[in-house]
Amino acid sequence: MQGAGDAEDHTFWEIPGLTSLENGLELNKPIICAVNGPAVGFGCTVVAACDFVIASERATFSFPEVRIGVPTIQGSVRLPGKIGWQNAAELLMIGEAVDAHRGKEMGLVKDVVPHEELMPAARALAERLVLSAPLAVRAVKEVMRRGQSMPFADASENTQARAHPQPIF
Repeated sequence: MQGAGDAEDHTFWEIPGLTSLENGLELNKPIICAVNGPAVGFGCTVVAACDFVIASERATFSFPEVRIGVPTIQGSVRLPGKIGWQNAAELLMIGEAVDAHRGKEMGLVKDVVPHEELMPAARALAERLVLSAPLAVRAVKEVMRRGQSMPFADASENTQARAHPQPIF
C-alpha cells in the first residue's frame, strides 16, 4: 500500500486514508445501524456501508461537503450502487439533509420508527438475524458484496468453496 508520500502516481482524492472503508477490512458479518440523529458526511458513508439501517424519526442524512467545495469520494463510490444514481446525486451533489422518511424512500434506510422505539427495533431485528446460520449469512453477505462488481460466476465460485469445504480425511 502506498503512503501519502507516494502521491505522484495518484491524485490527492485517490489516496486511501486510514478511515477508508474500501481498504479490505469490510466485515462479512451483518451490520445493523440504529440512527438516532444527524448522519453527516463520513457518518452517512458509514450508514451506507451497513446492511440494515433503522432510523428514528429524528434522523437526518447529508453530505454537506460539496457546499464548501470538498468532493465526497467514499460516498460517491458507495452510494450509487446502494441507492441508485438519482438518489445518490441528490445527496452528494446538492448537499442538503434529508429526513428519515426520505432516506427510506431512497433505499438508504430499512425502517423508520419513533425515537423511543429505535433501540428495541434494532434489537428485534438482531434477534431475527441470529436465527439464521452464521456461516450461511456470512457467505450470502460476501456474495452480495462481490456480486455488485463481478460477474455472477466469479462472485459465487470462491464463496461456494468456502461455504461447503471438502472434508479432510
